[in-house]
Amino acid sequence: ATGRPASTLDHVWPTSGAIGFEMDNGWKCLLVGIFKMIAISVTVCGGYRGGFIFPFFSAGAAFGRALTFIFPWMHLQIATLCIAAAINVSITRTSLATSLILCYLSGEQMAMPAVLTASLVSLFVTGYMPFIKTQIVRNDLDTSLFHAADSGNEYDESKGMQRRFFSV
Repeated sequence: ATGRPASTLDHVWPTSGAIGFEMDNGWKCLLVGIFKMIAISVTVCGGYRGGFIFPFFSAGAAFGRALTFIFPWMHLQIATLCIAAAINVSITRTSLATSLILCYLSGEQMAMPAVLTASLVSLFVTGYMPFIKTQIVRNDLDTSLFHAADSGNEYDESKGMQRRFFSV
């Protein structure tokens, strides 16, 4: 992954697609990422077969590539892998598996600390935002994991979540 145009790479043939589109600037990369996210939304909401994990990797790689055009000092591999991991973890909540899959499939095992950090940050930031119907918070798990009888805790039945109050 050098980020060079396909026309300069000896092992790539043909050097352009049917319409000659190449992700050679930040706007094109951003458009690819946005349209990929729209395509994922249509297929998942439409009930079509197939998954969304590898399409999220693809959209994240496009957004990461766009980020390297904005900040040219960033490493291409680190930016694409970290953004792909963050997007996937925000939806699937699988931080370790996502990091392992991305780093080993791309051949960038030395990027594991950065990718795992991006995954964990995404997991903590989007922890209470269910994007998929199966990720809706279950009241029975909340009451079994966090006991409302503890001092300083209050259980909110309407939202199904534990609130903690700390006294200073």
